[in-house]
Amino acid sequence: MRIIRFRLFGSSNQVDSVISAVHELDQVDRIEEVADQMHERDDTSSLGLPDDEGPDFHCIEAHATTSAAAERVHNLVEIVARDANAAVEFVDRF
Repeated sequence: MRIIRFRLFGSSNQVDSVISAVHELDQVDRIEEVADQMHERDDTSSLGLPDDEGPDFHCIEAHATTSAAAERVHNLVEIVARDANAAVEFVDRF
C-alpha cells in the first residue's frame, strides 16, 4: 500500500473537490483530511478577523493499493488543485 501525503492551501470547497475526485479513482483505499494541530490557535482574541476566514492549509492523506494508482492520485490532485485555483505541496510526512 502506498501513502500519498499532501498539503492543500485553499478553501473547504476546494479541498472537497480534490477529495471527491480522488475518491472516484479505482485502487484508492481511502482519502481523508488528517488533523494538524500545528496551525490551530489557542486564543480567541482574533476570531472572526478577515485573515481567519480566508483559505487555510489542509493536510490530506490518500492510500493507494499500487504504485501506478499512487501516480494517478498524484497527477489527479495536481490537475484538480490547479483547476480549483488551490496550491498543493506533496510531502513525505506532516
